[in-house]
Amino acid sequence: MALEFGERVYASPRAEARAATSMRQMLLATFVAGLCLAVIHVSALANGYYQIYYGRFGWGLPEVAFLLHYLLFGGVAAGCLAWVVSLRVGDGLATTFDRLEALSQRAALVMVGAAAAATFSAVTLSRYGLLRNTAITDDENAYVFMARVFASGRLYLVSMPDEIRHFFDNQFIINDGKWYGIYFPGHPLVLALGALFGAERWVPSLVAVLTVLMGFLVARRIFGARAAAIATILFPVTVYLVLPSATLLAHSTAALALLTFVYGAVRIGETPESLRWWIVAAVGLAWAGVTRPLGPTAFAIPWLGWLVMGVGRDRRPRAWTGLVLFCAIGLTSVVLFCGYNHALTGDAFETGYQRSVELNKHALLAGRLPAPWPLPTIYEVGHTLLRLNFWEFGWPLSLLFVPFFRRTAPGILLAVGSCAVPLAYAVLGMTNVYALGPTHYAEIAVFLAILSASGLEELVKAARRWPAGERWARVVMAVPVGSVLCMVLVFLPIHAASLRQMSLIARAPYDLVEEAGLDQAIVFVDSLPALQVFPGAWVYFHRNPRPDLLDPVLFVRDLGPDRDAQLMRVFPDRKGYVMGMREGRLTIVPVRP
Repeated sequence: MALEFGERVYASPRAEARAATSMRQMLLATFVAGLCLAVIHVSALANGYYQIYYGRFGWGLPEVAFLLHYLLFGGVAAGCLAWVVSLRVGDGLATTFDRLEALSQRAALVMVGAAAAATFSAVTLSRYGLLRNTAITDDENAYVFMARVFASGRLYLVSMPDEIRHFFDNQFIINDGKWYGIYFPGHPLVLALGALFGAERWVPSLVAVLTVLMGFLVARRIFGARAAAIATILFPVTVYLVLPSATLLAHSTAALALLTFVYGAVRIGETPESLRWWIVAAVGLAWAGVTRPLGPTAFAIPWLGWLVMGVGRDRRPRAWTGLVLFCAIGLTSVVLFCGYNHALTGDAFETGYQRSVELNKHALLAGRLPAPWPLPTIYEVGHTLLRLNFWEFGWPLSLLFVPFFRRTAPGILLAVGSCAVPLAYAVLGMTNVYALGPTHYAEIAVFLAILSASGLEELVKAARRWPAGERWARVVMAVPVGSVLCMVLVFLPIHAASLRQMSLIARAPYDLVEEAGLDQAIVFVDSLPALQVFPGAWVYFHRNPRPDLLDPVLFVRDLGPDRDAQLMRVFPDRKGYVMGMREGRLTIVPVRP
């Protein structure tokens, strides 16, 4: 007993010394992290409060200042916070990491359900808290118009009579005898399900939930159970997934369709003779293609080559039958899309987008760097990498774990396909619209999260093989925790301030109408504050009317007093008002008799 007691007394000072050392390290790391975060926030005072500008292409100097501060000081802060977390709860992280490899089916279902609920809550909170449940781009207004037309059982509306037709001209809307939106029909058809119940804005939220479920299935098939579990944990904090899903943009639908394609393709790789997976993959890719043509096409090219080579190696008749079935579904979707084009434009090979460029003389590559090729491409590659690095998770180094993903054949295809999407836009030199991240390719956000989950798993395994590997492995596990803290403390507050101001500008016309208590009215819109009030907005025009024109307040273009009077005679039971910017303020006044 004396010996036992002596051993315990002898060991106690060593344990206390280790605990004291850990405490000193945690205090020092916490102090450095706090100092770095303070530098970022205080520097806002000298850099326009890091105001993010909208409605304009290119960089704003306050935003550049923020990104530089966030990369340098935020990176140090994230590392220090990760060290603190590894010292404080490193054992728990290691235990959790090991258990994720063998979760029971019940535990996996609970995790996926919790992640889906958290993602839905984050999307809903962003939609109401940041974006005020309003469209922040003109594209969204066009999608809603298309969805309501589809929900009415038609592909397009007949334009108003010539004398009043141009009151209903709007951004991304064709009104040349046929009245329709310019975009591909995949996403509006999904929104039309919500339009039947007046709930279009809830559809992307539900699609985000399904994206979490499909993302888990895809990650598990490609990288295994633990990477799938890590990806599921990451989805609710993937800023580039959550914020675009709070809008009516088409990326949520495209992401879900591509996930469906990938899942089907992976299952084909396992059992090429199974016809049902050929059907699943074909339907997913077809839907992605009629939603957003460029990105999904670029993403799918390496996968299609892999599938064809797999069938060639397999040589079984059912595998060839599956490939023929896949091609038949793809060809059918192309024929249907050509029929859709013909119904709208009169030409099977002319889309509404092309028609809009022709009629309105829009620059297809607006904002493109004015330099000879390949300079615009090089510029966009750098621009894209920088934006994605911050916007994927809102971390100082969001793409940190992507390069370390496990090199399985489907994993490589997932990485190559994800890189191909922004590269396709870069080759064109097409400048992105930066409202909630680089919005042209937000459909790859879920794939980057999956690749990051696999990269984190592989980096932890590699770290455990280093000298003192278990300690460094715990630091690697803690990096996402420290980075999420930086996102919550820095990235979201900075961007939320600008997003709230931007959403106020976007909602201003409708708030003004509500404050005036207008009903059964026509509002002739002369100008809006999008480009006249900072930080600006990507909504240059007003909402489109319902297909039945029964809106309580009908927003139309202001074509001058004489022309406005013509429209008033068509709607004699409505009162007329003119809305426009006057001395920097948005005003609304009654139409003079």
